[in-house]
Amino acid sequence: MTLDLLMTTVRENLPAAVGGTVAVLVLVFLAVQQARRRRVIDPSRLVPTAAPPTAEKAEAWAPPEQSYADRRGAVRREGSPVQVLVSSSSLRNAVNDAYVVDRSTGGLKIVMQAAVPPGSTLQVKAVNAPDTVGFVTLIVRSCRKHPEHFEIGTEFEKTPPWNVLLLFG
Repeated sequence: MTLDLLMTTVRENLPAAVGGTVAVLVLVFLAVQQARRRRVIDPSRLVPTAAPPTAEKAEAWAPPEQSYADRRGAVRREGSPVQVLVSSSSLRNAVNDAYVVDRSTGGLKIVMQAAVPPGSTLQVKAVNAPDTVGFVTLIVRSCRKHPEHFEIGTEFEKTPPWNVLLLFG
């Protein structure tokens, strides 16, 4: 009789019964995980994996030579090309289309049809940027010719806010 009463109660309150069962299972799982974390490790049972370095090795150690890419101050992020508008006095004050193909918090790599001499400045704005966002000033650091375009490496004159950086991809 008691089993029939229990089954009837469970059927009538199925969501509460399932929720209660899941809650109990989660609590048991968390208690087991907590017990595993509290296990104390006996240091005498640890086996050393390598011999400690000798004084000669420690004195002779030198850090590995860093490549040019490792010396960067900002992490470079590649991604989908983002179309931008570019303006510069070296472009005869015209606004040209270009694409950002590489970006970091330090600057942008831009691909465009016109060459820009290193040392000059560019004004850049993402095509999809809202009207409230202005142009960002970049200093040209390199300009490389490719068969169909020029690859221009730039540095931010002043790092723009994060929300503006995200507009460049």
